Order: sequence, then C-alpha cells, then structure tokens
Amino acid sequence: MWNKIVTWWNDNVRDRPYAPGRQIRHYRIRKVLGMGSYGIAYLAIDLRNDAQVVLKQVKPSLRHSPKGEAMQAYEQKVLSALSHPQIPRWLDSFTYRRDSFLVMTFIEGPTLEEALFDHRITIDEREAARLMKKIAEIVAHLHEHHLIHRDVRIPNVIWHQDEPYLIDFGLARFIGDSPTYAADSLTAYHSEKQVKREVAPSSDLFALGHFFLFLLYSGYTPNEEDPERSWEQELSLTPAVRSMIRRLLQADAPYPAVEDFLDDLEQYLCETSQAPTQAGM
Repeated sequence: MWNKIVTWWNDNVRDRPYAPGRQIRHYRIRKVLGMGSYGIAYLAIDLRNDAQVVLKQVKPSLRHSPKGEAMQAYEQKVLSALSHPQIPRWLDSFTYRRDSFLVMTFIEGPTLEEALFDHRITIDEREAARLMKKIAEIVAHLHEHHLIHRDVRIPNVIWHQDEPYLIDFGLARFIGDSPTYAADSLTAYHSEKQVKREVAPSSDLFALGHFFLFLLYSGYTPNEEDPERSWEQELSLTPAVRSMIRRLLQADAPYPAVEDFLDDLEQYLCETSQAPTQAGM
C-alpha cells in the first residue's frame, strides 16, 4: 500500500506541470504541450524576442535517475549535432529551482496523430507513399549522421505546409552507444519492442512500416461483424506497397538501409505518376 501511495505522489504531485503564465528565467509558459516518459513539454515565449519555443523539463520524480538529467543531456547532444530544416534546433539548456530544462525551436502544426484521429483525414495509397518518402528522407539524413531515432511514430511527426517535421529525440541514440540509459538490457523487452529499441537502421525501418500502415488505414472502415483480420486481409493494396510494408516489418527479407526503401518508393511513385491522388491533408 505504501508503495502505491509513493507512486501516486510521484505521478500526480511531484510531476505536476508549471501553470501557464509562469515565467522561468526569460521564458513565459503559454501551455503544456504534453508529458512523456521522462519529460514535460511546454510551449513558451522567449521574452527577449517574442519567439515561440519549446521548453522540455525533466520530471521532478526522475531527478538524478538514469532517465532524468542524463537522458536530457543526451537529447541535447543529439539535437546540437544536427542541422536540418525539418528537425528542431537546440537553443539552450539551464537549471531552474532544481528543475532541468532544454529549449528548442517550436514547430507549429498538427501531428499526424491529430490529423488522422482528430481531423479524420483520409489518405489513399499513392499519397501515403508520397508522404512516406518525405519522412524516410529525414530518417535517411539521421542515419547518414550515424543516428537512430527509435521513435518514428505518428505523434512525433508534425505536418506543416505539406512538409513533415520529425520531433522528440528523447530515445535517439548514436550507433555504437548503449540502447538503454540504465543497467538493464533490451532482453527485458518483448521481441517487437527489442526491434524498435535497437540502435540500428532496422529499428527505424520497422517503425516506418507501422507508420505506413497508419496512413493507409485512414481510409479503412471496419465492419464490426467481421472477425479480426491481418492488415494484408483488411487493406486493398497494390503488390508493390504490400511488398514494401512486409520488408519494413521484417516479414520478408528486410531492407538493408532506408535508401533501399526510398528506391522502391521512388519507383512506385514514378510508375503511378499519372494516377490521381485523394488526400485530406
């Protein structure tokens, strides 16, 4: 019982976000953007230039833990090593009343999760492939810099003016570094999560397979009377797209690198260039 009380305190009291309007150094919080596994993200205004920025705070309950300041410092290392127009830029880091903050550029727009589930957009197969090409090109840039994102999901892609922006590098790791921040290993995870958390290109490729399916399912309406079926049975896909997804999900021979996936996408888009697109973006 006592352990449950301590857990409740950590989750609901110690980790309570700062309120909108609160000024932290020269940043004024506008709203809470979200709470992740180790941090709290805020939209804030830099009072020196009125620019909107993202403040990312380490959860107070994780201070001095392997998933606390050390994890945030690694994210700073990652962001400061990158320079890409579709990736947030690191701006600042500081400590305020024992709380550690990381500051990065703010990218305005809905996430693909919001676009799919809140705005209920629908995307046909060719448009999904076109969007996947844009996202895979960002992933290829990361891999060129020996970096694996390890969390390429629809909540972590913002869509702004027909361009994707990949965010949340809290789980990103440089190739050669340990996959975990604590002393445990990936063997503690189930097999699918082990693939997702590997510090290898296969991790991001596997995630791109699930990402592709989320886009394709936007136009699918299930029949509640039908039994549960696999994605290959539920979705009407061309052989080319089905083959790409099977390779991404490692059901068939996996792609050695994201560039190989991009080659297949490019070929598919060229072959279907005369087909009309139907997207709600």
